[in-house]
Amino acid sequence: MSHFNLCYFSATSMEIQSLSGGIQRFLEQGGQARVFARTQSQLFDQRQIESFVKRAMASDIIIIGLHGGKQSCPAWDAMMAAMEMEDGAKPLLHVQPTGGDEESMALAQEYSTRFDSPEWKDICAYLSYGGAINFCSLMRYLEAFLDRRAPDAPLPEVLPQEGIYHPDFPGIPSIEEYKEKNIRPGRLTVGLWFYQSYWVNNNLAYIDAIIREIERWGANVIPVFHQRFKDVVVKNRGSDYVVENFFMEDGKSVIDVLINPMMFALTMVSKEYKKLYSAMNVPVIQAMMTMQPQEVWRASVQGMKTMEVSFNAAQPEFDGALITVPIASREEEDVDPVTGALLSRYKPIEDRSKKMVSLALNWGRLSKLKNSEKKVAIVFHHYPPRNDRIGCARGLDSFESVKLMIDRMKNDGYQVEELFENGQELAERILGCMTCDQRWLTYDKMAERCQAFASDKEYKPWHENLPAATREKQTHDWGKIPGELFVYKEQMMFPGFVNGNVFVTIQPPRGFFENTEAIYHDMYLSPPHHYLAHYRWIKNVFKADAVMHIGKHGSLEWLPGKALGLSEECYPDSAIMDLPNIYPYIINDPSEGAQAKRRSYCCIIDHLTPVFTNADLYEDLTKVESKVKEYEDAKKEDPAKCSVLKPLVWEAVKEADLDKDLEATEESVFADFDAFLEKLHSYMHELSDTMIEDGLHTFSVPPQGEQLVEFLVQLTRLDNGDVPSLRESVCQTLGWDMDVLLENKGNALAQYGGKKGGECIRLAHETALAMVGNFHKTGFDKNAVPYIVEDAVGKRDLMLEKSLAYIAESLAPNIARTTEEMDATMAGLNGEFVPPGPSGAPSRGQADILPTGRNFYSVDPLTIPTPGAWEVGVRLGDALIERTREETGKYPENVGIVIYGGPTMRSRGDDIAEILYLYGLKPVWAKGSGRVAGLEVIPSSQLNRPRIDVTPRISGFFRDSFPNLMELLDDAAQMAAVLDEPEESNLIRKHVVTDMQTYMESGMSKDEAFREATFRVFGCPPGAYGAGVAELVESKQWDTQDDLAANYIRYSSHAYGKGTYGAQKPETFRRVLSRMDTTVKNEDSREYDMMSCTDYYNYYGGLIVAAKTVRGEAPLSLMGDSSDPRRVKMRTTQEEAKHILRSRLINPKWLDGLKRHGYKGAGDISHMMDVMLGWDATADVMDDWMYERVANKYALDREMQDWMKEVNPYALQNILDKLLEAIKRGMWNASEEMEENLMQEYLDIEGEIEELTE
Repeated sequence: MSHFNLCYFSATSMEIQSLSGGIQRFLEQGGQARVFARTQSQLFDQRQIESFVKRAMASDIIIIGLHGGKQSCPAWDAMMAAMEMEDGAKPLLHVQPTGGDEESMALAQEYSTRFDSPEWKDICAYLSYGGAINFCSLMRYLEAFLDRRAPDAPLPEVLPQEGIYHPDFPGIPSIEEYKEKNIRPGRLTVGLWFYQSYWVNNNLAYIDAIIREIERWGANVIPVFHQRFKDVVVKNRGSDYVVENFFMEDGKSVIDVLINPMMFALTMVSKEYKKLYSAMNVPVIQAMMTMQPQEVWRASVQGMKTMEVSFNAAQPEFDGALITVPIASREEEDVDPVTGALLSRYKPIEDRSKKMVSLALNWGRLSKLKNSEKKVAIVFHHYPPRNDRIGCARGLDSFESVKLMIDRMKNDGYQVEELFENGQELAERILGCMTCDQRWLTYDKMAERCQAFASDKEYKPWHENLPAATREKQTHDWGKIPGELFVYKEQMMFPGFVNGNVFVTIQPPRGFFENTEAIYHDMYLSPPHHYLAHYRWIKNVFKADAVMHIGKHGSLEWLPGKALGLSEECYPDSAIMDLPNIYPYIINDPSEGAQAKRRSYCCIIDHLTPVFTNADLYEDLTKVESKVKEYEDAKKEDPAKCSVLKPLVWEAVKEADLDKDLEATEESVFADFDAFLEKLHSYMHELSDTMIEDGLHTFSVPPQGEQLVEFLVQLTRLDNGDVPSLRESVCQTLGWDMDVLLENKGNALAQYGGKKGGECIRLAHETALAMVGNFHKTGFDKNAVPYIVEDAVGKRDLMLEKSLAYIAESLAPNIARTTEEMDATMAGLNGEFVPPGPSGAPSRGQADILPTGRNFYSVDPLTIPTPGAWEVGVRLGDALIERTREETGKYPENVGIVIYGGPTMRSRGDDIAEILYLYGLKPVWAKGSGRVAGLEVIPSSQLNRPRIDVTPRISGFFRDSFPNLMELLDDAAQMAAVLDEPEESNLIRKHVVTDMQTYMESGMSKDEAFREATFRVFGCPPGAYGAGVAELVESKQWDTQDDLAANYIRYSSHAYGKGTYGAQKPETFRRVLSRMDTTVKNEDSREYDMMSCTDYYNYYGGLIVAAKTVRGEAPLSLMGDSSDPRRVKMRTTQEEAKHILRSRLINPKWLDGLKRHGYKGAGDISHMMDVMLGWDATADVMDDWMYERVANKYALDREMQDWMKEVNPYALQNILDKLLEAIKRGMWNASEEMEENLMQEYLDIEGEIEELTE
C-alpha cells in the first residue's frame, strides 16, 4: 500500500499547524496519503460526529489525541461503538494519552489496537516530540508500517523539552546568558512557565503579552517552556529540573512569584512534585486559559465551561495555586486546507492578562516590602448590617482572632499603634466607630465617629474608571454617584478605624436591605456605589498592600458576575481589583471557600472547627431521666410503687414538653407505659448523644485540657480510614455490637446484662473519655497505650490500641499544630507560598485533613459521585422511600431535593448518588482516573420499586462548580424518562408523558415538548445567587407565605442541563412543584444542621413553602442525616427542628460555650433567632412551646439578659424583636403575659441602646 488514509482527532487543536506542515513535507517528498482531521470544536452536534465516524471507519489508521479523558473527544462513544460493530478489517486505532493523565492512559491501553507494541511506542514518540519535522517522519513511518515493510523514516527528532523563551532572544539562551542580559538585580522577578508544545507550535502570543506586561512594570521575568511530567518516551527532565535550574539558585528561589498558565494539577499526578512549590516558597498565580473564543467567553454568564472548571480551577487548587482570571482565549482562525481541521491559537485577553500580571506583581511585592512598610486592611463581615452581627464568621471568634493577629503583626514589626486586651475590647472599639447599622445613628453622628472619608474628587474618578456597563447598572440601581448610602455633605463615609498601618474595617452592605424593593424585582442588584468605593478607598487612599477577610463568609465573592473566569464587568472583580486577598476560613466548608478562591482570587488560610462535645441531658431532661430511673428501680425492687411513680414520670415528661416531641397522649402512654418508656429512652439517648459545638474556635489557638479530650473523642467516634472507631472498639471489647445497640437504644438487652442499648453506648462514650483523659495526662505517650487500655477494659485490645496510637502519632500532634494558622497568615502577608491541604468535616471520619493553616482544596468535580458516595446515596434513597411510605403509605411521586456544593464536596457526592439511585440509574467510573464516564440503567427487577421522579434545586455555588453534574442529572432524567416501562414502575416517565402531551397541544414539536417536560435541575438565575426568601424575612418585606413562595419561584425557576444554562421556566417549575409531595435536604455532618444559618431556610424552607403554595398542601418534608455514613437517618423537618432545639439551641452546655466569647458569642445566639423565625415562616417548624422555651432561655432569663447587655446589647434587642414579630404574625400564640413581658424588655433594651449611642 503506497497510498493510505489517516483520520486524526485533536482535542486541543494546538498541533494542527505542525501536523499540516508535516503532511505537506511528506507529500513534497513523494509520499501519498489523504489526511482527514477534526478538532473538538468541530464535532459540535450529532451530524458532525456521525460524519467524522464514517470517515474514520473508512480510514487505514485513526489517531485520537486526548486531553484529559474521553470527554475531550465528543465522538468517542460513537467511534468505539462503530469499531466494535465492524465485522471486516478495522482501521488501526492509536489513542495518544495525555501526559500525566491516568484515565487517558487507561483508555489507550484498552482501545489502542497495538497498545505497548513497538509500533505503538514509536507512534507515541513521534506525537510526543511534535513539530512539523516529526509529523513528517510519522507519515513516512505509517506508510511503511501499513505497507508491511521495514520503516525507513527518521527516528523522532528530539526537540528541546525545556528552555528559556523570550520574544527578544533568538534561539534558546542558557539561564546564565539570559540572566546576564535581561535580569536587573534588585528588581522584583517573576517566574513564568508554560507548555513546551506551545513553544514547538509557535503558539506564543499570550506568553509574549505576559512578558511584555511584566516588563512594562519594570519587573524581571524568567519565562521557561517545559513538559510538566517526566515522559519515558521523550526523556524530558520534568518540573523539578526546571525549578532547580531556572527558578532557584543555591537552594534559594530567585523569583518572587510564579505565574502558571498550565491546566490540571502538578501534584495530583506526581508525588515527587508534592513539595516543589513549597521549595520555591513564592505565591503561585494560576492564569487560566479558556478554550472558547474571547467573544463567546465575554458574552457567557457561566464564564468557564464544564471541563474548564476542573482543569483551570479545581485541579490547580490541589497545588496551592491562587486562582485568577482567563488571560488567553482559543481563537479559531481558518480551516487547514490540508487536513480540513480548524486552525486555532491562543490569543491574549489583554485587559485580563494585565489584571493577572498586576495581581501577581502585588503578591510578589509582599516579599520585598519590610513589615514596617506594609499596609494591611482587615475586613470583618457584617450580614445582615445590624450591630449585633459585626464580625460574623462561622465557628470563629473573629474578634479574639483579629486581636491575636494584630498582636502578631506588632511582634513581627508592623506599624501598629493600638493593642487590645481581648476581643471584646476590639469589638467595642469597632462599635464606637461608624458601623453599617443605620438604625441607631444619624448621618451627622456617623460623621463624628467616622475615620475614613472619600471626597467627590476621589470617588467620581473611581466611578468613571469602572466599565461602562457597571456604571450604568449602578446608576440605574442607586442613582448618580455618590447615591445616598453613607453620604454626608458630599463625602462618602466608611466604617472602621486606622491603627498605624492596619485598617480595621467592616465589609460594606450588599444592598438588599438598603433597597428592599429590589428583593422582588432585581435578582442582579448591583452593589451600592459605597461598596466599590470602600474597596477603592482601601487601595487608593489607605494604600493597602493586602486585604484580609475574616472568616466564613462575606458578600464579595457572591456579587453578580460570571461563575468562574471573571471579566472586568463582574462585580467581585471590580471590588477586589488587584489586591492580594488573604482569607481565614473554616476547614469544613470547602464550597464557599472555593467560591472565595475563584471569585475573589484569595489565598485561603483554613482554620479549625470549634471543639465538639456530646449534648448530654440538662435541666428538665435530667429530671425526666431521674423520674424514669426511679420508676425502673421500683419495678425491679418494689413493684407496688410503680402505680404511684407512673403519673410522676408522665408529669415530668409534660413539664419538659417531651409529650409533644413524641406525639404522646396520656391515654396512649398509660395504655402501654413500658412501650412508651422504650420510646422515651431512645429519644433522650439520641438527644444526649448528639454532637454539638462547645464554643468557638480562636484562630491559631489549639484546644487544651478537657476540651481537647472531648474533641479527640468526637474525632475518633467514626473510623478514620483504616483506624477503627474508638467508641466502637470499646463496644467490641466489651462484647457489644454497635448496630444492635443503636437498634435498641430504649430496650433492655438480655444478652448485655439487661442494659439498654443507649445505656451501653453512653458507657462506651464515658469509657472513651476516661481513656483519652488518662492518655492526655501522660502527654500522649505511645508507650502508655497498653496500660491505658488494660486499665479501662481489663485487658489488652489491638483495635483500641490502634485507635489510641492514632491519637498519639497523628491526631493530637496535628491539633497542636493549629498554631500554624497564624504562621500561614503571616507567610501569606510576607508573599510566601501557603501550602495546600484537604478540606472536609473532620468529625465524619476525616480527621486526617488536619492540621489547619493550609490553603485548602476541595475535589475534582469529574470524580463525583465516587463509589463510596454511591453506597451512602443508596442508603439515603432507601431511607427516604421507607420514611415516605411510613408517613403516607405510598411511594413518593416527585421528590424535591436541595443540593449544596459544600456537602457535595465533603461527601464526594452523596446527594448526587441518591438522585441517580432514585431514578434507578448508576454511575459508570472510568478506569485509572475514577472519573464518572457515564450512567447505566439498574433493571426494574433489581430495584423492586418504581423509578422515582426527582427535582434537584441547586445552589448558586453548585451551579458554578459542578456544571458537569448539572449535565449528568439532566442526562439521568432523560435516560430514565425514555425507558419503555409501565407508568406505575417509572414515575418520571409517567410525568414526562403527561407533560409532553400538554406541551404538544400548546404547539410544541415532539422534541421541544420532550425537552421541556424533562427539565429537572432548577436553580438561581445565571450570574446571581440566593433564593429570594431570606432577604424578605430579614427585612420584614412579606405579608403571607404566598409572598415568600412567589419570590422563591422567581429566583428558582431557572432550568439547567445540556445545552441549557439558566433558562427561565417559571411555568415548568410550577408544574413540577404541583406534584412535589416529598422534599428532602441531607446533611452529611452534625458540624452543620438546618439551624446553622439562613441559607437553610432560604433554599430548603423556600422549596417547602413553594410546593405548599402551588399544591395547596404541604409536602412531606424530610431531613437526611448521613453524619455516620454507614447508618443514615431520616427525620421530618419538624422532628429535626425539635431535635436541634433540644440538643443545641436551648442547651446550657451550648449556650455556656458561646458565652465564653462575649460579643461574638451573643451575636451568634442572636443569629439563631433569625434562623428559627425564617424556618417557621417557611415551613411551620416552631410550635408554641418551642418559642416559649427560647424566649425564657434567650430573652427573659436574668443572667442571660445581664450578660448580653454587658457584651452585646444589640443581640438582646434583635432576639426580642424576632420573638415579638413571631407573635405579631400569628406564628406564635403566646400568652398576653408573655407578650407584655417581651414588649417591656424590648422597650427597656431599646432605651439602653439609644443612651449608649448618644
